[in-house]
Amino acid sequence: MEQGAAKIAKLLLVAILLGVSVTAFNPSYRQAFLALARGTPQENPIWKSNADYYPDIVLPGMPPWKPVLPVDDRNIPAAAREAAAQP
Repeated sequence: MEQGAAKIAKLLLVAILLGVSVTAFNPSYRQAFLALARGTPQENPIWKSNADYYPDIVLPGMPPWKPVLPVDDRNIPAAAREAAAQP
């Protein structure tokens, strides 16, 4: 039982050290940590990059989410549809 607890403690220590090292060496994670530590999460570069993918999730102090109007395919010129279909 005591050996199991020691193994779990070692794993926890390794996980903490790995997390600290990733945060210290990755610039985006480091800036995110500093933004959270300063109390300004809206300056977090990860939040800024995710805003395009998850527009309905906002932080306090950010403008509210506004839904995007649906696009009617019949209003898009044929040339634009063909260009978008090509890889």
